Amino acid sequence: MQDYQFVIGVVISIYFALSAICGIFWHVKQLSKYKDLYSALPYPQIFFHILISVFFALTCFYYEYQFIFLGVAIFLYLIKQCTMTRTNEHKAFKNLRSATETEFFLSEIRQKVPVAQFTCECSHTDTDTTKNSDGSESTTTNTVVTYTETRYVQILGVIDQTPALYVVGSSPLIYLNLKEQINWLGNSLAIINHMCAVMYEQNKFRDYDCDVTFSAHVPGLTSQNYLKRGEYPSWINQGLLWASSLLQFDVLYICLLRSRIPKTQLPVVKSCSIDPTFQINQPPQRLTIDQIQLPSFEQMCPAEINSIQLPPILEENTQPLLTDIKPPYFDNFDSISVPKYDAYSGDGLVQAEQQYTVEHGAVI
Repeated sequence: MQDYQFVIGVVISIYFALSAICGIFWHVKQLSKYKDLYSALPYPQIFFHILISVFFALTCFYYEYQFIFLGVAIFLYLIKQCTMTRTNEHKAFKNLRSATETEFFLSEIRQKVPVAQFTCECSHTDTDTTKNSDGSESTTTNTVVTYTETRYVQILGVIDQTPALYVVGSSPLIYLNLKEQINWLGNSLAIINHMCAVMYEQNKFRDYDCDVTFSAHVPGLTSQNYLKRGEYPSWINQGLLWASSLLQFDVLYICLLRSRIPKTQLPVVKSCSIDPTFQINQPPQRLTIDQIQLPSFEQMCPAEINSIQLPPILEENTQPLLTDIKPPYFDNFDSISVPKYDAYSGDGLVQAEQQYTVEHGAVI
């Protein structure tokens, strides 16, 4: 029986190792050829893959502790299945859109108003000292949050400056990463700092520690997406992604995905103002806080804030949503000088012939 366990352990360990090594090798090899691929390796999956493989192999080599090692391996295996929902591929499959759907989604994002909020958290630190069986003492420190509050500030004006999403190439599936960038106009930053100070003064008596933070985000924006532009291979699907995780070849599968699907990134840029004195195309007025009528600073949800008064669009975004790169137009091709390849001068290769290729269609 032990011989069978040993053989099974060796076979499964080789399977675990080969699936990960082949995936990593193929991904690195493709990256050396194509620079538009997703460059990062799936490090969390590799980490869990190694740990599960090691503990599972130990169950077959150390029989007296096999149930302990097997229990640890199963525990790590279950944790890995939970972390699969945090992978970029899982999130992108949930946000798989065609070119038409992507264009409609981007048009909605351009009309979105960022949500600006202040969060106050009051807390203190508790220290517990316990005696161990050997007479020594151990100390544990815990942070206890006693009060939290969130307030929203109304945006008074917004300018969407999101550039166009240019697509070139012919790949049927593209990994699209949307990154938000929010800029503040006029005296908005000074107002934000003042509001943080006001909220701190109002709540600092509640506990020993009081922390006030400001954040802003574009509601409905999904950072990981897939853009479908044609028929892609049937093995690229969310079901096989989960199957690869259950059968322990997820490192290989994710590396194959990242070496097959090109990646692009689009910044979603919003310039916002909470400064009542700010006017578009006018030099900003450098005023003190006392000279500015501060915007509403209420404990409301974003929908209630925006229902009072929708902020005006200060300037329309005229950039196209989704477009192809067009080839450059030359009036006279004879006027273009192309350096020639010379294999016999200098060290062999002096100048390489310049070649311009223009691909019609799609990809990012």
